[in-house]
Amino acid sequence: MAHIEDEATDEEFFTDVRRNRKAIKEDILDETFKKAEISKGLRPQGVKKAIKKPFLKLGIVLIIIAIISLVAINYAPWLYLKYDTDYGTIQELYDRDFKNGDYYPEIDNIFESPCTNCSNNSKNFMGLTKNDFSTIPKTATSGFYILALIGIIFTITEIIRKIRDFSGGLTSIIHSSFAAAAAVVGIFLATLLIKFLGFLFMLYYNRSFIEAASADNIVAVCFAPIALMLISFATIIISITVVKINFSEYEKKLELEKQYSDYSSYKYGGG
Repeated sequence: MAHIEDEATDEEFFTDVRRNRKAIKEDILDETFKKAEISKGLRPQGVKKAIKKPFLKLGIVLIIIAIISLVAINYAPWLYLKYDTDYGTIQELYDRDFKNGDYYPEIDNIFESPCTNCSNNSKNFMGLTKNDFSTIPKTATSGFYILALIGIIFTITEIIRKIRDFSGGLTSIIHSSFAAAAAVVGIFLATLLIKFLGFLFMLYYNRSFIEAASADNIVAVCFAPIALMLISFATIIISITVVKINFSEYEKKLELEKQYSDYSSYKYGGG
């Protein structure tokens, strides 16, 4: 059910983006050819065609993403571990900071090398340490708070835009700026969380070394980190899509203005 609701939200968001793109295009066309109509006496000076611009919900989408992510950070399991030992099979779910689960000594050997004469780098042979389950959630929390703040400011700006009726060019700049900021935050979060994906690959690569230390048939799944990483990638894709749409409209505006300039030069002998 949640997956269906997420798809509906995404579809509604991109529908708003398409509607806004159409409105911006109409605004650009109106701005570009208004001068020609005024010069030919077809439109009184100062009269502008009213164009209804939809309320772009990028800010609301970012706020929803941030809320879901913050709930996942604090309440979703960060690690599922299952392995065999001499005294039986161990199976545990751990939250951040290894809470809500019994802690076993084999975990130390999974995340840190058991050798006694190792360098500092050897102790991080999995690319992830136990300490990361404390520090990364805290940093990710700050990142998603920033994402929520971007969404709130964007939404307020959209309300002001609807009231003040900003031009298409200014609207594109505002949308692109906030979308670019959200993309940067998304890239930072994805880079931060990708360590957990690397840990799963390293666990497979070093399986024989770990099993020789203490644990056999290890199975590990990082639920919250992988989900948050996917959410971060989705944020990047949505934000870049908005930037690309606005950049495309800006290029079209320049092209239309050039066409108008060429038309004016030919029609009235300018330049």
